[in-house]
Amino acid sequence: MPKQALLKEEQIIHDSIKAIRSIPQAKIEFLLKKVGGPFSGTFRLAGPWGNYHYYIKAVPKLTPTLVDLVIHQIKTSPAPKDANPLLVSHYISPRLAAKLKQQNIEYADCAGNLFLNQMPLYIEIGGQKHPKKPAGADRLFRPAGLKLIYLLLRNHQAINATYRTLADDCGIALGAIGDLFSELEKRGNLIVDEQGNRKLYAIEELLQRWQLGYLETLRPKLQLQRCKLSPGYTVQQLPELLQQMAEGRQILLGGEAGAALLSSGFRPAEAVLYLEPELQLKAMLQLHLLPDPQGEVTLLQPFGQQCHWNGWQPEGLTLADPLLTFAELSGTQTDQVAIKLYQQYLAPRLES
Repeated sequence: MPKQALLKEEQIIHDSIKAIRSIPQAKIEFLLKKVGGPFSGTFRLAGPWGNYHYYIKAVPKLTPTLVDLVIHQIKTSPAPKDANPLLVSHYISPRLAAKLKQQNIEYADCAGNLFLNQMPLYIEIGGQKHPKKPAGADRLFRPAGLKLIYLLLRNHQAINATYRTLADDCGIALGAIGDLFSELEKRGNLIVDEQGNRKLYAIEELLQRWQLGYLETLRPKLQLQRCKLSPGYTVQQLPELLQQMAEGRQILLGGEAGAALLSSGFRPAEAVLYLEPELQLKAMLQLHLLPDPQGEVTLLQPFGQQCHWNGWQPEGLTLADPLLTFAELSGTQTDQVAIKLYQQYLAPRLES
C-alpha cells in the first residue's frame, strides 16, 4: 500500500526538525498530532544537556505581514505545562529571524536555520539559503477553504449542515466541500462518529491558522480599494456618515472602527468596509473617501452570506461579524482590544 502523502504543514514540520535531529547526541520523542490546543504537535528533546519539552507552532509561510501576529499568538496562547514554543516554517529570513530572537522565540526552518535557547543548550544556525521549492498552502488554507473555515468558526455546529447549505453560505463551489472536509480530517480538526455526525476538534489552533491565512491569502483577494478620508473627516465619523447614507445598512463596518463599537474604550485609527463592488463609487463619494494605497480605510468585497453580525447593531448600521473584525486586529497596538473581542464574542462560540 503506498504511503499516504503528508499535508504540506506536516511536511514542513518534518523537514524543519531535521536540523534538530542533526544535533550530536540529540534524541527526539516526536508526536505529530493535535492535542486540543493552538499548536500542531509536541516533542521531547533529550541529550547530555537535559530534557526539554516543545510544542510546535507551524506557519508555512512566515512574512513581515504575519510575524507580529505570530509572535502575539505564541506569547498569549495557552500552552502545555513546562513546555516551550518552537516556531517552524518553510523559510525564516535573516530579518525575521532577528525579530524572533529579539523576542526570544525559538525557531527552525526547512533550510536548516535554527535557534534554540534553553541553557545550557544554545544553538544558532543562520545563513542557510531559501529552499528551492516554495511551500504552497494546503488546499484548506487557500481562499475556498478559508471561507469554509470561517463559516465553521462562526458557528461550528454548521459542520453538520448539508454540503449545499455550506457552499451557499460561504460562497464556494458545492464540489469543493467534500475535499475540504477530507483535509480537515487529515489535520485532525474533524472527526466523524459511527452515526455519521461530524465534530470539530482543536478549534483554537484552527482559529489561529485561519487568522494567518485570512490576512495573507484571502483578504488580498477581497480588496477593492484602499482609501483615505478627505481633509476634515476622521475614522471616528464613519459610523455617522454611514447612517446618513441611504445604502449605509448594506455596508458592513469592521476593522478598528467596528471593534470600537463592539468593545468601547478606544479611538479607532482605521476602518474596514465590506461592500459589493457596485456600491463602491457611491460609497467613496458619500463617505468622502479618496484612493490612497496607504489610507486608513480599506474597502473589501464580502463573501458568502454570513459576513454580517447577527447580534446587537447600532441604529442605522450593520457591523461585520466579530470574527472578521478580530482577524483585522493583528497589530500590537490593538492587542488588548483583540483580547476583549475574543473573550466577549469568540470564546462563547468556540465553547458551545
